[in-house]
Amino acid sequence: MLTLHLNASDLSRTVVRSTPSVLLEVAAAGQRVFRPGGPEHLAAWQARTRAALRPGMRPLLDLCRLPHWLPDFLTPTGHATEVTAALDAVAATPAATLDAELRARIQAGDIPPRVAPLAAGDPVARQRLRAAMGAFHAVAVGPYWPTILAAVHADRAARGHTMVDAGIDRVLRDLSPYLHWTSSGATYRLSYECAFGTNLDVVPDGRGVTLVPSYLLPQPCVLDDPDGPLVLAYPIRPTRRELTTGQPLADLLGRTRAAVLGAIVGGPSTSQVARTLGISIASASQHAATLRSAGLITTHRAGSAVRHALTPLGEHLLRAARPARPAPTGSAGDGRPATVTRR
Repeated sequence: MLTLHLNASDLSRTVVRSTPSVLLEVAAAGQRVFRPGGPEHLAAWQARTRAALRPGMRPLLDLCRLPHWLPDFLTPTGHATEVTAALDAVAATPAATLDAELRARIQAGDIPPRVAPLAAGDPVARQRLRAAMGAFHAVAVGPYWPTILAAVHADRAARGHTMVDAGIDRVLRDLSPYLHWTSSGATYRLSYECAFGTNLDVVPDGRGVTLVPSYLLPQPCVLDDPDGPLVLAYPIRPTRRELTTGQPLADLLGRTRAAVLGAIVGGPSTSQVARTLGISIASASQHAATLRSAGLITTHRAGSAVRHALTPLGEHLLRAARPARPAPTGSAGDGRPATVTRR
């Protein structure tokens, strides 16, 4: 059991990140692609991704072999959502970090000996990993990003409504079926089962918690960065819709404009939409204006920011672009797979 021991200061600094982490989704996809018994809504995605795998993706998949472990450097804590900048951060991982995270796993036989050059910080091995992550992203995550974004934004919007209506206690209590929240007086605990069969205690000590919603992550994971807020990534509630590329919507609106529409779930500002999709603010504003003229979104000013929201027509169009697929009766869709944890 991993338990976060929170105080009142931690609760006051607890936030839900507005976008998923692109590299967390890539790493989670790397673990899910070969895992048997996944949720029904990912079955077709898994088959398509397996069929698209190439030998050049092996440097990444070698690091995703274990169901309960990922090296921290694959998912840096920065808020980069644009894949090029995120991959640059991975390629720039200090050699000492690579050695510390990989050497023991190689010696234990958890990951193949061919990972040794990367563990030693070899520049060629770094670039091969970067290329592998880029290639895998292009087939496993990139084509599905609008769908992932829309689902994560909808989850965050639901948390926001819960916060306003019932407070942070209810948000944390209902965050995930894998998380257990208890509070008594000034003592607060958020815990989940981890794969190591040991009890681990993490104390943010007033630094707060950044909650990162994830579409592909099987179970929660924690990254305890002493220089910033503690990061807790959690899987959003299982969806009843198959993970699709959203291609029909892209054919109708154009790829970028369809992505902008998906990114507007949750009421983001123009600059947030631009950061999420890796486009310029001017481009995001232009696409938003077109969507507004078509009656798919509304726009209002909140202080210095210009925020957008879906109209009922826009919501209907997004739902129609992702065909419904029934989830297994009486199942959360995933059973209880081994946790993907950093600790």
